[in-house]
Amino acid sequence: MRRGWKWLAIAVAFAGLTASEVQPSRAESPDKATQDAMQGIIARQIEAFGKDDGVTAESFAAPGIKAMFPDAKDFLAMVNRSYAPLVRPRSTHFDATEQAGPHVIQKVTVVDAAGAAWTAIYSFETVDGALQINGCVLAKEDSTTI
Repeated sequence: MRRGWKWLAIAVAFAGLTASEVQPSRAESPDKATQDAMQGIIARQIEAFGKDDGVTAESFAAPGIKAMFPDAKDFLAMVNRSYAPLVRPRSTHFDATEQAGPHVIQKVTVVDAAGAAWTAIYSFETVDGALQINGCVLAKEDSTTI
């Protein structure tokens, strides 16, 4: 039951983004260096998931997520349960990067091993000058690939 509360806390934390914060601001867009950094972090985290390397994968998470999963093994187990398409995906494609209020959002199209398409929306925060992942929402698309 304790693990269920962790999930609820993650969902509530990410849902804390108000509708106005999630709407992209056409006037604000992260610079190329920020976009490259975010995409590199996501790519390295997905690579770590594929190697079952919970320590490295969790190293990209913001303090709030690390506090919910102080053991990297628990973090990796949570990812395998709820974010399975991000573990050994067939392909990934980086979509739009947007400034959404105080958060920077990176959208990623993921095709899982079975060929199903997913959209992952990552939210980042800056901690001690470094970008860290503070949430990810994963939604299955209606389409599939071959």
